[in-house]
Formats: sequence, C-alpha cells, structure tokens
Amino acid sequence: MKKRLNIFCVCMIAAFLLSVSGNVYLIIEMFVNGVEVGMKAAQGEITEIPQYKMVHVLPTDMMETTGTVTNLKDGRQLAVKPITALVECPYSHSSHGFEVLQGLIGFIVIIGFVYATVYFAKLMIHINRNIVFDWINVKHLRRVGWSLTGICVLSFISIWISNHQLAQCIELAGSKLNILIAFSDSTLILGFIALLASEVFAIGLRLKEENELTI
Repeated sequence: MKKRLNIFCVCMIAAFLLSVSGNVYLIIEMFVNGVEVGMKAAQGEITEIPQYKMVHVLPTDMMETTGTVTNLKDGRQLAVKPITALVECPYSHSSHGFEVLQGLIGFIVIIGFVYATVYFAKLMIHINRNIVFDWINVKHLRRVGWSLTGICVLSFISIWISNHQLAQCIELAGSKLNILIAFSDSTLILGFIALLASEVFAIGLRLKEENELTI
C-alpha cells in the first residue's frame, strides 16, 4: 500500500507540474525574448521593437482565411485559424500604465506558480508520511487553491487588457476577439478542486474533534 501511495504522489506532482507548464513556459519564453530584443536594441541592431499582445479569438467564418503559415517542407503558405496567438499590436497610443500592470501581473503569476508548487509538494510529502487528516494539510490545500484561483483571475485580467487594446486598432478577418476561451484553462478548475478538498478535510477534522470531545 505504501508503494502504491508513493506512485500516486509522484503522479499527482507530475500532473500538477504538467498542468501549469504551458503557462510557465510561455511566460518564460516571452521574458527571455524580451530581454534579447532589449539587448539588441541597446546595441543598435534593432531600431524598432515590435509590440506583441496575447489574444484569444474565435472563428466567425470557416471559409475566410484568417492568416497563413509557411510550410518549410515545400515552401507553401497554409491557412491557419489561431485560437490563442501573439499578435503584433500596431497602435502608437499605448498606455504605459497598462504595460506596467501586465508586466506586474506576469511577475506575480510566476511567483504564484512557484508558491502553489511548493505547497503542493509539501502536501504530497505529508501524505507520503501518513499525515493525511491534519489541519496542516487543510492549510496547504487552501494555499494551493487560492494561488491557482488568483493566477487564473490575473491571467484573465491580462488577456482582457490585451484584447481591449487590440480592439482599438485592429479587426481580424474571419475572427472575433473573445476572452471566454481563457476559462478553458484547467488552472481555475484545479484551484476550486483544491479548495473543495480542503473543506472536505476540514469538515472531517471537525467531526473527529467533536467525537473525541463527546467520548
């Protein structure tokens, strides 16, 4: 039974890391690319730095070409209908307040992922040590749940800002901006599952304490 528990603990940690790896990878790549572009611009290699915004869109016409990508195997241009994409933002009246806010949100999201991962690992370690129905696990689950929920809310705000800014200056052929797709991310579901589990643990512990007092 101990061996099976260890296997499930490892699987849960792996599944948790995989569930958040996509967002973390994207944020890290954007940060690294931003640093590289900034260094090249400082050296005079780039005179104009393109502005990209993450956007969520839904197709309005499946027959109309939204965009194209190059097939490197034969050089042909293939039609593509992105759902989530980085789009160059051509506007010149960018709000520095929004830019700073999105940068701050990205930093907080990274910290939140690390925070949730640490407490999820602590939870798994306690369970592996047969410390299951304990108030410390309730605390860990709540921290994980609120962290993931907060990450989802902040990501939604960042996407709303991007869509709002893009809507002021562009209109995509065959597509419309849509922020509801952001909720298809499993982060919000995982957050509420963690909070639900914490409440189940808390109810069980309260009943256990009441029974002990009664006896």
